[in-house]
Amino acid sequence: MRQKKVVFSEQEIVEFCKATKDTNQIHDPVVMGGLGKHVIVPGMFALSFTMNLSADFLRTNANTISVFFNSLISSGDLVTLSALPDPQCSDEVRLSAVHEKDTLTSKDDYSRIYHKHQCQGSDYPWILRRSEVSEGQIKKFASLIKATDTDVAQFLFAIAYASNALLFSIRNPKTEVEAEIDQLINTDQGISPFYHKLEIHFPEEFPVFTIKDSMDYYIHYEREKKNRLYVAHVRCEISGKIIFHAKISLMGIADHLIIRMAKEIRQQANPVQ
Repeated sequence: MRQKKVVFSEQEIVEFCKATKDTNQIHDPVVMGGLGKHVIVPGMFALSFTMNLSADFLRTNANTISVFFNSLISSGDLVTLSALPDPQCSDEVRLSAVHEKDTLTSKDDYSRIYHKHQCQGSDYPWILRRSEVSEGQIKKFASLIKATDTDVAQFLFAIAYASNALLFSIRNPKTEVEAEIDQLINTDQGISPFYHKLEIHFPEEFPVFTIKDSMDYYIHYEREKKNRLYVAHVRCEISGKIIFHAKISLMGIADHLIIRMAKEIRQQANPVQ
């Protein structure tokens, strides 16, 4: 458990997006640079890096990860990532990623890793979304978050890669709710889905596995507020072994609002002749 100061570079963001197959243009230096903005750091990049700081606690003392996303981090920002014992509860590790504010803290709660009793996953009308993956993706992901524990790196990759499966479900809808979200974000309305909060439960015995060429994500979407807030339930399996259950709240946010919050690129003044 420790603290680390980092600056996410544009190149690292591009490489992370390739590893996790994140195609959102707010992470593209060409697109954002054309708008005079720095690229936005993927929330799962900052979160994965932060969780890796508590790798030992994650695999020996916990079975639950609770995360809240609050603000945005831009490329070039100096960010303090922390995974430290909660001062009021020594059995919990508090997660934070602070630039001007803590992007992993909401107005009501903060992100943490802890042990929760009776956190069995619920049964839903799951739809299997199998996601192909290569060894190169996992190695790049581990390198970017500075992971040295292979088991923890693969576990964190499985969590981050769920986003790819969720977006695949939206692009290839099989339910009314998936089609509704597809209509919302894949048209000309200029709306993007963003994680609001997530809760992840994993087995009491930390899941050790080997990712070969694919991962199975069982997904069920629910509507909380039409065209605004949705919940995705996810069960991840590798070769029939349950890796985690997750409940993910997604909000639809207008692209122009996201871009407005991105840090502006300051033009350098011409040198005095």
